[in-house]
Amino acid sequence: MEKSEVIEKQNLFRKKIDEAQVVLVGIGEEFNEGFEDIGKFSLLMTALEEVDTNPTLEWIVPFLEKCYIEQHNEGRLVEAYRKLYDIIKDKDYFIVTTCIDENIDKAGFDRERIVEPCGSYRALQCSAKCTEDLTLPDDFVELMQQALLDGVGLDSLERPVCPLCGKPLAFNNVLCEKDYAESGYKPQWEKYTQWLQRTLNKKICLIELGVGMGLPSIIRWPFEKVAYYNEKADFFRINEQLYHMTKELEEKGISIGKNAVDFLNAIE
Repeated sequence: MEKSEVIEKQNLFRKKIDEAQVVLVGIGEEFNEGFEDIGKFSLLMTALEEVDTNPTLEWIVPFLEKCYIEQHNEGRLVEAYRKLYDIIKDKDYFIVTTCIDENIDKAGFDRERIVEPCGSYRALQCSAKCTEDLTLPDDFVELMQQALLDGVGLDSLERPVCPLCGKPLAFNNVLCEKDYAESGYKPQWEKYTQWLQRTLNKKICLIELGVGMGLPSIIRWPFEKVAYYNEKADFFRINEQLYHMTKELEEKGISIGKNAVDFLNAIE
């Protein structure tokens, strides 16, 4: 995409958001945390090296990822979230994201306007899903961080287990696969559906940011349906590869063939 075309699309992006009464944002795979900067955190790298030499400690890797997420407050992903926040913060918005990494929390968005159907690293669940009850990981994370600071081996830590059945606890996200407990996101999903019902006759700007075909039933297909039935809709699909619109949405849709993170970060 030529630079002049990118600038034109950026200006149109801002214009349609400014004109909209409500803004619906979907955030997908291009925003997934890749942990590329983990080398900047020496204690975490030391811990990962210990795991490499002792595979029985692999269970602790998600907790190390949690530490990284809490400590890594910069980078292109966080910058893009902050840019998006500056653009939509004064609008009536809602965000649906398939990302589980919590980077969105570093930009200032209202948590009551976000739903994460794939879960996150905020809470732990029973890995066997003997219960839908969730628990916070803070106590164990603090113990682990102290162990890292003190230089003691990670094998000194006891794996957190479910108080009901004794099975290991796992982070409440889709990495639990078939045993993922959906109780964590369902209250927010209800708020989202109620908000969406109120947008039917309003001028809406739908924005897909880096949404692929991994989980199309969460964002991609529902957004297409909203855009199709709302006569006042404008629909941005921003993706490096999967940016094409369906034929039915060609008049309402704006396709931008650029990585969504890079697109936002380039906006002046």
